[in-house]
Amino acid sequence: MATWFITGCSTGIGRATAEAAAAAGHTVIATARQPQTLADLVDQYPDTVIALPLDVTDPASIDTAVSAALALGPVDVLVNNAGIGYFSTIEDSDPAQARAVMDANFWGAAQVTTAFLPHLRERGTGHIITVSSIAGVRGSAGMGYYCASKWAVSGFMEALAKEVSHLGIRVTLIEPGPVLSQWIPSGQKVRTTHPDYAPIMNPYWDRIDHLPGNQPGDPHALARIMLQVAQLPEPPLHLLAGQHAQTQGMVKAEALAEEIERWEALGLSIDTRG
Repeated sequence: MATWFITGCSTGIGRATAEAAAAAGHTVIATARQPQTLADLVDQYPDTVIALPLDVTDPASIDTAVSAALALGPVDVLVNNAGIGYFSTIEDSDPAQARAVMDANFWGAAQVTTAFLPHLRERGTGHIITVSSIAGVRGSAGMGYYCASKWAVSGFMEALAKEVSHLGIRVTLIEPGPVLSQWIPSGQKVRTTHPDYAPIMNPYWDRIDHLPGNQPGDPHALARIMLQVAQLPEPPLHLLAGQHAQTQGMVKAEALAEEIERWEALGLSIDTRG
C-alpha cells in the first residue's frame, strides 16, 4: 500500500480520488482549505485518512502541510488537483482574478511539487499526478486565463518529467474534458462584454450555463483511472480522459501537424546557418 497526498479534496475529482485511494487500502493525506469538509471521510477511514489544511496559493501553508505529511512517513503519490475556474473574454478579464487563477492552478501545483521533490529525489521513487485539463491542450474562447494556467502547468510537468525520470520519479498529466464537479458553479464569470464578442460569447454562455449536472465525465471513474495509472511502471505523461478530451486533442494534434507542414518553408527560412 502507498501513501497519497492529494490537494483540493473538499469536492469533485479530489474528493473522489481521496475516497478511491482510501477504499483501496492506501493511506491518504487529504488536504483542503477547510479541512472540516473532510470530517466524514476521516470518520469513515479513521486509521488511514489524515486531513490537513492547505491553501496552495500560500507558501507558508504549503510548507506546513508538506512538513506535517512527511513527519508521518514517506509519501509515494502526489496528486495536484486543487484549482479554480474563471470564465471571461481576455479583454474583459479582471487582472486580479487572472492572477488568482494562475496562483491556484499553476503556481499552487508548481510549489507543492517543488516542496516534495527533495523527498522524492532522496527516496529515488514516487509519482506526481497533476490534474490539468483539455484546456491545457487547446485554447478555448471565454477561458483565456484558465487555459493559460493549464498550459503552464502542463509545460512545467513535461519539463519536470525530463528532469526526474532517471531518478525514479514518474510524472503524469491527467487532461480531462468536462467532469461532474463544482468547477463551473464556483468559478467567477464575467458576462458583461463588448458587443463585438457577442457572436462568440453568446453561444459560449449557453453551453456553460447548461453544462453543470450534464458533464459526461464521472469523477469517481477518473479517480479509478488515477489509481490504475499509479500502479504502472511506465505511466503515460499525458492521459486525455473522456471522449471530448480525446476528440479535441486529436483535432488539435492534426491541425498543428497540418499547420507546421503548410508553413514549413517559411519556418525553416530562419536557419541561415544551416
